[in-house]
Amino acid sequence: MKKIILALSFCLFFTNTLVFSQEAEKAVSAKLLFEAGFEFGGDEILQVFFSNGGDQTMRAGQGINLGLGGELQFANLKQFMIRSAVSLKWTPTAADDANIMFLRFPVHLTPFWKINDDFRFGVGITTHLNPKLRGDGFFPDVSYTSNTNPRFEFGYKWAALTYTPMKYTDQDGEVFSGNSIGISFSGTLPNRR
Repeated sequence: MKKIILALSFCLFFTNTLVFSQEAEKAVSAKLLFEAGFEFGGDEILQVFFSNGGDQTMRAGQGINLGLGGELQFANLKQFMIRSAVSLKWTPTAADDANIMFLRFPVHLTPFWKINDDFRFGVGITTHLNPKLRGDGFFPDVSYTSNTNPRFEFGYKWAALTYTPMKYTDQDGEVFSGNSIGISFSGTLPNRR
């Protein structure tokens, strides 16, 4: 519950800051942030076998991300900015007749150093809310907890490389590495500088 309140607080903070920054005119500028990406890595959490003889390995760190958040830039610290987002991250299977997936909600807060107008480097914190492996009736759902870890990002314009060390603990106490390397794409509104 505390993690959900933290995620909602981030969203409220950026919504309020966006309105305030438009009224205060530019001491702090706020933008709406959109993120999407793919991540790879982590321990095997499930292997799915298909009726055609094929199989698929699901890994704890892999998945597709779609996120929404905010970006803050400061007039007196032009090389510094902060981004925060709440995302949906899921790992689906290729099965036509089953909706088995690993689902979680990453929340991150990442300060960035802008090397120049095009390059940025950020080190922040992240946690994943409500990680769950959904069995879709083929096996019981498995719930996990995650820890809070650093998140690293090196970006060029709208594209970035990310690295996130992560651990998931299932309901039986078994720990899985959810470490991931990813490719992220982002944009902001308004997009003018």
